[in-house]
Amino acid sequence: MTFDDETWRYLRGEKFSNRIDVAIPYREPIPNRVNFLTDMSRGKRIVHLGCLDHKPLIADKIGRGQWLHKELTDVASACVGVDIDEETLRYVETTFGYTNIVLGNFTVDKFEPIMSSKWDYAILGELLEHIDNPVQFLSAIRTNYAGHIDRIVVTVPNAWTRITMRMAKSSIEMINSDHRYWFTPYTLAKVLYQAGMKTEEIKFANRIPLGAVDLIRHKMAGMVGAKPALDFTYASSIIAIAKI
Repeated sequence: MTFDDETWRYLRGEKFSNRIDVAIPYREPIPNRVNFLTDMSRGKRIVHLGCLDHKPLIADKIGRGQWLHKELTDVASACVGVDIDEETLRYVETTFGYTNIVLGNFTVDKFEPIMSSKWDYAILGELLEHIDNPVQFLSAIRTNYAGHIDRIVVTVPNAWTRITMRMAKSSIEMINSDHRYWFTPYTLAKVLYQAGMKTEEIKFANRIPLGAVDLIRHKMAGMVGAKPALDFTYASSIIAIAKI
């Protein structure tokens, strides 16, 4: 989905209202997030920011085809990862043979493998919600790498899933204890704009578990050859593609 011209006037700060109603006209199949990012990276030059994972989870994710850095490395024409976790970096080097990861802070350091070439996408997956100041964080990426990386792909948890809304109706906030923020399509685009990046497209990924009624509808749609289409509240991740 894209935002209409009127919504962009608010995103740019040209207009203000204490309530705008932003249409989210999304009814499409909801893909697996890793599979979606892998497909869009096929044949592209990729910088994978914050590329490592919790060390105990990596072997299992590799076995299931869900460790993103491996999947990107396998399909991209070139892929370089950046992360600050030295222990886990050495682990994936020695255990799995991955040598395309640079150790350091990509908001502070300018890495020669990135600066010496041109890249199609920087991928920042499920990280922004853990950052104290996301605008400052994204602005630093733009300052360091504009002119070297064409676009950034940011994925964050979706605030408005049916699960989170159902829990809220029971006066319960369901949250990862390390998260600083919840994002919506509008607020993610606003943060990117404040950092000097313009969102070109919003996608959704990682379908939440379906209830009995939705499962029946899905099966019926499949029986007649239709692709099951769901609205954005069935997706646990928001994906923004923005020009750096």
